Amino acid sequence: MKLLFVSNLYPPNVVGGYERLCYEIAEALVARGHEVRILTSNYGEETAEYPGQQIDRSLKLFADDRNIYRPFSCTAEQRAEWSAQNVAEFHRVVSEFRPERIFVWNLYFFDPSLLDAIKASGIVPVYLLTDNWLIAFLNPKFIEEYMRDRVFGKDSQHGSPALLERLRIAFGRIPFRLPGHAIFASRFMQRLYREAGFGFEGSDIVYHGVHLHPHGGVARARDRLRQAGQLRLLVAGRVVEIKGVHTAVEALPAIRAALPNLEVRLSIIGDSQDDAYLKRLCELAEDGGCRDAIEFLPPVPAADLSALFDAHDIYLFPSLYEPFSLTLISGLHAGIPTVASDAGGNIEIVADSQTGLQFPRGDAAALAECVRRLVAEPETRARIAEGGAARAGQHEFSNMVAAIELALERAR
Repeated sequence: MKLLFVSNLYPPNVVGGYERLCYEIAEALVARGHEVRILTSNYGEETAEYPGQQIDRSLKLFADDRNIYRPFSCTAEQRAEWSAQNVAEFHRVVSEFRPERIFVWNLYFFDPSLLDAIKASGIVPVYLLTDNWLIAFLNPKFIEEYMRDRVFGKDSQHGSPALLERLRIAFGRIPFRLPGHAIFASRFMQRLYREAGFGFEGSDIVYHGVHLHPHGGVARARDRLRQAGQLRLLVAGRVVEIKGVHTAVEALPAIRAALPNLEVRLSIIGDSQDDAYLKRLCELAEDGGCRDAIEFLPPVPAADLSALFDAHDIYLFPSLYEPFSLTLISGLHAGIPTVASDAGGNIEIVADSQTGLQFPRGDAAALAECVRRLVAEPETRARIAEGGAARAGQHEFSNMVAAIELALERAR
């Protein structure tokens, strides 16, 4: 099958997991005999060639050249010019390649006119929806209110669809019906799109998968701390507000107070280009008297994740909003006892007291109590480490690829 991938970013230009996953799926589908072409932006300006992939880095991204997290502005004329160029590039590639499916990935930082061109192309689009970008394109008011009220707002620990939304769902009114097929990363994402008023000609839920390497069971005994007298906590992921890193920092003073006989240290590992948020975290740590116990480090390659998890005692995953996390799967597979928020797709992976511990998102006191409990109950640490590793074993990357391939083939 001839597949045209469309993505805002593509390796070696990466910010998060979406574009890394896009590359891995493209590579896997090439290995399965499909003809793959990538249409992406020139953002980052780095280039690389990958076997079996023809890559067009000709699209213009509406983003700050130096830092993608910074606000971007341009004139209306420039926006119109770039948008027209992007649409023209799309039509050029479609005319040259004549794909059988358009595989739509993350289109954040593009103008919606590119999506319009995809929908009008007459070629079946398949959307890989592990993010809310499509809602932001077509129903921005919904996602703005959702984020404000139910992710970052005071109702963030509760929240359910408003009455009108529940009625709309019940009576089946779908204001945003799109051609093609949707692949959702979790039941949470499927529900979110339905709540936002989206419908597709077909859809599947395909949980993300990671490359699982046998390690003979749990990497090390988790009923003992890595080093006597010391507790090493880990947060790994993008250092941005939506990942809830501040919840872990806020919890750290209470954790240290509850465990006076241990030297408690927190490693925060991930992309920290969001300067304003990083400053906020440092100020929180200073105010809590725990700045000396926190270390900020850059991201590590996927191949080094297992060693990273093995070097820590407990993995904290405090997201405020989470479609479905590959890093969380990797942590469970590595056998590190995990404490995760109840945000989004996390609860589809972490079963409380079975494959990890759950806490209400944004609740630093509850997070601190989970850590205290795991330190006090070594048998619980060992049990959830084993249960988490077994659960992660269901998310082998090859299974994900096979399910995506099937969805692409049957999309109409």
